[in-house]
Amino acid sequence: MHKKHDLTSKKQIIEILVVAIIFGIGLLIYDYQATKINFDGTFERNDAGHGNIQDTVQVQFDDEVRDMDISVSEKLLTEEAVNEAFDAAIEEIDNTFLGENKSANDVRYNLNLKEKYYDGLINAQWQISDFSIISTEGIVNQDNVPEEGSVISLNTILSYEDYKHSYGFSVVVNPIGMDTSEGKLININKAIKAVDENTRDSEKLVLPKEVENLPLKWTKKMDFRGLQMILLGVATCAALVIGKKQDEKKAKLTLINEKERDYPMIVSELSILMGAGMSFRKALERIVARYQQKVKKDESAKSAGYEDILRTHRKMQEGTGELAAIEELGRDSGCKEYRKLATLLSQNLRKGSRDLIDCLEKEELYAFELKKQRAIRAGEEASTKLLIPMGGMLFIIIVILIVPAMLQMKG
Repeated sequence: MHKKHDLTSKKQIIEILVVAIIFGIGLLIYDYQATKINFDGTFERNDAGHGNIQDTVQVQFDDEVRDMDISVSEKLLTEEAVNEAFDAAIEEIDNTFLGENKSANDVRYNLNLKEKYYDGLINAQWQISDFSIISTEGIVNQDNVPEEGSVISLNTILSYEDYKHSYGFSVVVNPIGMDTSEGKLININKAIKAVDENTRDSEKLVLPKEVENLPLKWTKKMDFRGLQMILLGVATCAALVIGKKQDEKKAKLTLINEKERDYPMIVSELSILMGAGMSFRKALERIVARYQQKVKKDESAKSAGYEDILRTHRKMQEGTGELAAIEELGRDSGCKEYRKLATLLSQNLRKGSRDLIDCLEKEELYAFELKKQRAIRAGEEASTKLLIPMGGMLFIIIVILIVPAMLQMKG
């Protein structure tokens, strides 16, 4: 069997504290060495393109100690390296600016104009001869492209620190043809805009029936709100049915648990009363009378197990035989303990009650042992539910201690 660990026990709490203290002391020693012993005011610069280093240091002067935020700039490229970077950026532009287009002499789709090249080291600022056709982001506006096409000049200013370099080229932008779906949609959209513009003084807009010898048939997009309502209704009904079943299952389980809690006391009372010489019927009457007085004083004192005993007593008063009433108790209770009690009582009442007292005493011991085991199990379940929050707290503590140290190591 696996040994269960209780994180709320004194031993486990001490272990967690010891681990946290050991980690904390280790990190304190590491941080002290890194900040007070090994640091001599020297920072290693990042390579070009990797950004500046941001850090906080302490400066001592006269009798004062002050915190100061500093920024260590990345390394600068030499002039020769800058020229090589510009050449590499131009080569990258030539290889990537076309995007999905096949040739600069036939541009129909968006261009790939980036703001940075050469791994982000070189900045690029684009200038376009006609922004209505191509934007600085490289987006081609097909609505403004003339049918005969248009020559567009593009120029970019490449820069690094104080160094600048200009590079330019031209492309021919053509409209997307009717041989593609996208081209058909663009032409249809142009036709709609033209009709709308030409008929603005009219009360109605009639969509074109044909564009470039392409017949068009117009319908409105179907709204599936009805289907959504049907699906929502089905889902709601299913949720209600499932919820009802779950509630019934939960209520049944709660009822059985309540009956199990009452069982040891019922068996104990039967054992005491019958051991004092009472018959089963008289003992049952005494138990029911005491229970009814208790409920009369406090309605909330009602209990499922005693309610079963009350119903059994009423059946006997209405003329049902003892054996039949006991058998109905075991059959209708829905709890295995009551079935066992009913079997025990019916067997001993059939053959005589000589051994019944001994059997009830043994059953009483068994019932209280079950009650103790249920209490232990409930405690273990409550302890298990605490594992997740306790584990989460331990994880947060470790993160708080380790993450700053890792960030310092990277810095």
